[in-house]
Amino acid sequence: MSEQCSKPWRILSIYDRLREGETILKKQEADRFSVDEKTIQRDIEELRAYIADTFYDSVTIDYDRQKRGYVWRQKESKQRCLTNEDILIISKILLESRALKREEMKELLDKLVLVADQKSRSFIENMIRNERFHYVSLHHNKPLIRSIWDLSEAIYTKKLVVVEYRKEGSEESVIRKLKPVGIVFSEYYFYLIAFLTEYEFSFPTIYRIDRIVRYELSDERFKLDYATRFEEGQFRKRVQFMHPGELMKITFRYWGSSLQAILDRLPTAEVVGNDGQAFIIEAEVYGRGIKMWLLSQAQYLEVIKPEEFREEMRETIEKMLENYR
Repeated sequence: MSEQCSKPWRILSIYDRLREGETILKKQEADRFSVDEKTIQRDIEELRAYIADTFYDSVTIDYDRQKRGYVWRQKESKQRCLTNEDILIISKILLESRALKREEMKELLDKLVLVADQKSRSFIENMIRNERFHYVSLHHNKPLIRSIWDLSEAIYTKKLVVVEYRKEGSEESVIRKLKPVGIVFSEYYFYLIAFLTEYEFSFPTIYRIDRIVRYELSDERFKLDYATRFEEGQFRKRVQFMHPGELMKITFRYWGSSLQAILDRLPTAEVVGNDGQAFIIEAEVYGRGIKMWLLSQAQYLEVIKPEEFREEMRETIEKMLENYR
């Protein structure tokens, strides 16, 4: 018996083609492998037992009366694998993010497309081909995937990390010993959120991962109080442009064209009133970055509270006016 006619080869061939969306016809398979149809039926039953253990009830091999053969069926509500639609959407988001250097992005997209069934691969590749061709890496052009994984491991295991960090525009780097507590992505970049070991700040420091020259995971571990633990999701809702600062509650008037855009940009924002001319909005935010965003709204926004922040906004706008005199 040749290798291609052996039972393992036969079952794997049927399995692969089922997953690719092909309909398995008993007579056709019997002819293909020079066996009888009862043998193919036993192969199908063995595959059914295997996927029942592997995929539980999320996948079945069913007989389709219209197609007169066996097909792979995956229940949408309990899918454990990425669908073709998922892969296309993730690929589009990745390309728009520009988060990775070209080589890393290419490798990641190639792997994603391979997860799709064979019939859909060329469709997905065609849908992202133009964006892949015109993809432009960020200027730092550094590989990030390994660093993000290692730093994530330090966060998970609560290991101190020693980093050599170089700020933008600086030729010299600094060494910092950190308690890493989170990694977030924002506006093209990945950031490490960490507390300095030598200071007791109430808010964390933010480090752009591509600016970390080198890092070392220490064997020394740190403890965090569960009640006051850092939560990336909560932090991300309150920070703009990844600029740290004290947490504060602001109130402002807005009379621009899209209230929805404001609420989408500031996840903690709530409309608390309307004075007849503008919406009154409250939001809980971290300091410096929010000022940059508020200024981007031009004449369609006015900060009301807190008073010292309102004054800071006024002084900044006056300095901006000086540039045009």
